[in-house]
Amino acid sequence: MIGSHLASMRVLHFASWHPNEVHPQLGNFVRRHISAIPSEVESRVIHAWPGISGDEARVAHLNLSEDQSGIRTHFLPVKNAKPRRWRMAKAYNRFCERLTAEDWIPDLIHLHIAAEAAAPAAAWAKKWNVPLVVSEHWTAYHNENGRDFRPAERRTIRKTLNGAALHLPVSDHLGEAMARYAKSVPYTVVPNVVDPCFLAEEPRFYDTDSGPLRLLHVSSLVDEHKNIFGMLRAVGQAVEKGVDLSLDVYGGAGEGQKEIPGFTAFAKQLKLADRVHFHGPISAREVAHTMRESEAFVLFSRYENLPCVLLEAWCTGLPVVATNVGGVGEHLGVQPQLGIRIESEDEAALTGAILDLARRKSEGNLFDSKAIAAYAEARFTTAAVGGQILEAYRSVLE
Repeated sequence: MIGSHLASMRVLHFASWHPNEVHPQLGNFVRRHISAIPSEVESRVIHAWPGISGDEARVAHLNLSEDQSGIRTHFLPVKNAKPRRWRMAKAYNRFCERLTAEDWIPDLIHLHIAAEAAAPAAAWAKKWNVPLVVSEHWTAYHNENGRDFRPAERRTIRKTLNGAALHLPVSDHLGEAMARYAKSVPYTVVPNVVDPCFLAEEPRFYDTDSGPLRLLHVSSLVDEHKNIFGMLRAVGQAVEKGVDLSLDVYGGAGEGQKEIPGFTAFAKQLKLADRVHFHGPISAREVAHTMRESEAFVLFSRYENLPCVLLEAWCTGLPVVATNVGGVGEHLGVQPQLGIRIESEDEAALTGAILDLARRKSEGNLFDSKAIAAYAEARFTTAAVGGQILEAYRSVLE
């Protein structure tokens, strides 16, 4: 086993989810985790997905062959035909056979999401006799999201998690869910990492101008998950109670899709057409800029793990109003300076939180932006998260 001398540590990352040409945003939080790992660790990433091209073409398109940490990423082409999971496993196996022939054997395998890459990652950890570490972000572990694992998925997940030396969930809530499948395997919480663009400028320090309360929401706009209609009803109630506000909504399921059909009509029905504005998807840098222009972020989700968008808001110094789901309550509520925690589906509580924000603004005491940003920077930056991952590697290799 390798000790604390990390210059020779090799880590092979099996990424079930990763940005690719078919889904450019798929697993962007996985990529940020990998990119956070200090450069003294030699990392290589492999990702198979139906319909993508091979290494060279994808490198040109995504510019991910070698990032600032020197991470080499290999995209493994898979025919988009059934049985897809079998084809993906075959692609992973072929690449690992190639690594064996080249005498590039990792000291540790890091699996990101126990999905498509799970079985090959566990199998090669056993073949090479190296530790397996599993990072997890998947909301499917939780019954409250309305989706349960299929029997074949459950068997694979149970076998993979039990074969790991350590689990790295993004929250305690998720760690406890993983433990239902592998009680004897320890876990260490490693939160999501925030894109550096959210730290590129000084956080906004709120003024006390007399304009409307500037609220922000950014998400996939999937109502079953984010409860957009409930959020709009609560906003409408706040306006009826005399709050002067504006709500900017960004995101959507796809490029050019500004909203899920029905949101604009519903906002008009609530007489919010001049207060609620849907803008469509925007880049991370544009989100960061918009957060600095806002006064509070609203997330009325029915389920989550530890959503990156909350961490991004906090890094810009923006307080949030969010539901107590998943790992959200492990930060929000425990640390009052971060914003206001409410319960899922409680529209009256969301209305009350908006009224409270309006009162705080009128008193010139919205929230301490500096304290919010300091909390986030100590926990969710590349340096903070990368250090945690490095310590996790040391714990299983020493």
